[in-house]
Amino acid sequence: SQGDTSMNAALARTAFGTDGSGVIVGTLSDSYDCNGGAAGDVSTGDLPGGVIVLQEFVSCNGAIDEGRAMMQIIHDVAPGSTQLFHSAFNGIADFANGIVELANAGATVINDDVIYYTEPMFQDGPVAQAVDTVKAMDVAYFSSAGNNARQSFEDSFRSSGISGYRSGSIRHDFDAGATVDTLQQITIAGGETAIFSFQWSDPHFSISGAPGAASDLDIILYSDRTNPRPLAGSIDNNIGGDPIEIFSYTNPGATTTFLLGIDLVSGPAPSMIKYVYFGNVAINEYDTASGTTYGHANATGAQAVGAARYTQTPAFGTSPPVLEWFSSAGGTATLFDLNGNPVFNLLRQKPEIVAPDGGDTTFFGQDLEPNGYPNFFGTSAAAPHAAGVAALLRSFDTNIDADAIYNTLQVTALDMGVAGVDFDSGYGLIQADAALGAIDNDDDGVPNSTDLCPGTTADHPVDTNGCSDFQKDSDNDGLSDGLEMQIGTDPLV
Repeated sequence: SQGDTSMNAALARTAFGTDGSGVIVGTLSDSYDCNGGAAGDVSTGDLPGGVIVLQEFVSCNGAIDEGRAMMQIIHDVAPGSTQLFHSAFNGIADFANGIVELANAGATVINDDVIYYTEPMFQDGPVAQAVDTVKAMDVAYFSSAGNNARQSFEDSFRSSGISGYRSGSIRHDFDAGATVDTLQQITIAGGETAIFSFQWSDPHFSISGAPGAASDLDIILYSDRTNPRPLAGSIDNNIGGDPIEIFSYTNPGATTTFLLGIDLVSGPAPSMIKYVYFGNVAINEYDTASGTTYGHANATGAQAVGAARYTQTPAFGTSPPVLEWFSSAGGTATLFDLNGNPVFNLLRQKPEIVAPDGGDTTFFGQDLEPNGYPNFFGTSAAAPHAAGVAALLRSFDTNIDADAIYNTLQVTALDMGVAGVDFDSGYGLIQADAALGAIDNDDDGVPNSTDLCPGTTADHPVDTNGCSDFQKDSDNDGLSDGLEMQIGTDPLV
């Protein structure tokens, strides 16, 4: 993967003599080998031998083996690491269990590229809780931030006083000014399927139990303003359940303008309504361009990873690096704890880091160079690049913990976009050589980048070339190594 070069990972492996050996990396995606090809990847060296599959996608229905493509990237960056796989496509509960199973099997670095549309936006669901569980076990967890840019609308519910789709319901007023507008104009491209995940500021019964959602809301897609004919939507009864409505609609004709309505059926008006949309859709009015990273990528224990095309990084002539246009933004607030109690608009920094996408695999993606190998785009490709660098750090410094890995990747990242940390690119593009150079794996208080003798004393004895470890007493005779060298004795004897 050219992403290996754009992160300076090849330079880092050479300079610091590490390749991920001794580290187990877990991957969660759709499938590993539903379509065959894994054995061939091992034989050509594109995957390591001994990959362990804890759980494959059971049905393999529609599987594209994206997980195997992710694991090729990890092998490019950290070729000495051992790899495990667990499908995330066998349901949310199995996804959450799979995260813990990977950690129990020895994975100290885990990455995934999956989002379930039903994952909560304002509360930590079961997958997010599993991420926090393994992070507490000192696992470094990397999740793709998503490929939805700022395809999200959020607002407080404002009553228009106008009846909605169901009897007794009231439409939301999209216009915050003096004018009332109860329908939002959107465009869906011809032949495209649009998916809307709509949620609001109530706790989930499936997370915290009773009382669950206090309000019932609907979301409806209409044909046009002059004769608003309902085409699709979601009208579940949410009272006492989960505050979520999801619907999809495939536009059968040419690119068309539609109208979207949001109705309060019963209960108090929520302080926050939010939808994230997936597909080739444009919001033509009242677009808030809000954050789209939600669910487990928004968990405290996860590092959400944005994407920068490898060709748009300094290693390939572009500085500062450029964020992919589709890379999801953060900024989704956490409003409830696990017991359903309100918390004060908790904003977690997401994404934290950016990693490259668009690099080569043996089978996944489209060959755009062209050089005979398809290119893997999306934050799905960025997350395994970050996981590979984390494996290098864990291999080089066996005592480094997950928090230190997160912090090191962040403080050594290349800033991009607006100056400083932001909800689009986080701290910036990770750099493997700078990250390895910033850690102090021999605990002498000197970072490896300026340490003349990095590593443990046993691996790097003090010599006449000079070393910042002079204060150590390698032979335990009460004299520092530096003093012994000055008086002409051997500090190792």
